[in-house]
Amino acid sequence: MSNVIVAEERKEKTSKIRRDGYVPGNIYGPGVERNLNVQFEGRVINRFLKNHSTGSKTKVKINDRELLCVVKQVQYGITGNNPIHIDFYASSEDSPVKVTVPFRFIGREKLAGNRLVLNIIEDEAEIQGLLKDLPEVIEIDVSEMQDGSEITMGDVVLPEGIRLLSREDAVVAKVVSAEPGAEAEDEPGVTAEDREPA
Repeated sequence: MSNVIVAEERKEKTSKIRRDGYVPGNIYGPGVERNLNVQFEGRVINRFLKNHSTGSKTKVKINDRELLCVVKQVQYGITGNNPIHIDFYASSEDSPVKVTVPFRFIGREKLAGNRLVLNIIEDEAEIQGLLKDLPEVIEIDVSEMQDGSEITMGDVVLPEGIRLLSREDAVVAKVVSAEPGAEAEDEPGVTAEDREPA
C-alpha cells in the first residue's frame, strides 16, 4: 500500500476551510489516542477519490506520524461531485475492522450478448476482517447467470479470513430477459468499476 495522504490538524471552522479549498475530516479509532479533527487539500482528496472509496486502505500523515487507516465515510455536496467531509478509521494491520466495500460485476457483456439484463439491487456489502486482509472491491462474475437467476449476499465469495456482516439472504442482483431496445441497468452510484486505473 503506497498511498499516503497528508493531513493538517483543523483549527478553523469547517465553512472557512472549505472556502480556502480544504476538505474537513476526522481520524478516529484504536490507532490514535484521541479523535483528530483534520483538514486535507481539496485537490489531494479529489485525486485520491478517483481511485478509492469507502473501505479503501491508505496511510494518513499528520505531524510527522503515519497512521494506517481505512476510509469509513465520504460526504459529498449537493451536486454529488465534490467531497465536503471525509472520515478515516485508524487501526493496525492486525486489528479487525468493519467496512463497506463496493462490488464489481464482471461478465456483463456476455449477458448482453444473450439478451439478458442485470438488475443490481445492492452494490456494496458490509464485511469484517483484519485490516491487512480487507479487499477494496469484491468481484462478482455474472457471465454464467441465466434468465430468472439471482445472487444473494450469501452467494458472494469473500477472501479467506473475511466475514460477511450484511444479511446473507439480501438479494444483490437478478437477471431478466431484455425487452426490445432495453439497455443493461447501471449500478447505482460510482463503483470501483468506474474508477480510473491507479
